[in-house]
Amino acid sequence: MRIPIRNKGDRPLTVFIELQCDQFEVPVGGEAIVRLADGRPHSVDVDDAWVTIWDEEGDASVEVISSSDKRVDEALMLARVWLHRLGADEEALLIDAAVDQFEISVGYLAARKQVFCAFHDGFLNRVSALSDDATLTACYLAGTNAARLNEAARKAKSFPELGCAPFDTDTARSVFARALDNVC
Repeated sequence: MRIPIRNKGDRPLTVFIELQCDQFEVPVGGEAIVRLADGRPHSVDVDDAWVTIWDEEGDASVEVISSSDKRVDEALMLARVWLHRLGADEEALLIDAAVDQFEISVGYLAARKQVFCAFHDGFLNRVSALSDDATLTACYLAGTNAARLNEAARKAKSFPELGCAPFDTDTARSVFARALDNVC
């Protein structure tokens, strides 16, 4: 089970994991991803800027993500939205499945970084970036398909409300650039 704890307050938030006696500071605007074993007893207590999680198994993991780390999430969300709008639903779902697959072994943020970098390399057609991993290769190919669909939308002027193709907008370019500053 995964529990996201977002700090929308004006001061750091402390997450304390009972039995393990682990304490984590979540910065303002940040988030903690708490992973607990499924089907086991847990409890969550919230008091002001303090969250206590009772994990009877004692094997909880916590990953703290700053607001700047969320830039990768924003880029992946934008990529998935435009893939859906371009009719590439399978590629959008593939990105989600790849993130879910990698998250178990490398964590929340690292999974998103790997998937975004593979997608973006494919979008830019960086052949040297192809991976031996089948899932990352599929993400790379989703990026190449996004670039192909973007080019077709540019030529057909399919998105007149934007005045350009989806991935050509200033928003898309700036979201990708912010994410790239953090990861690739």
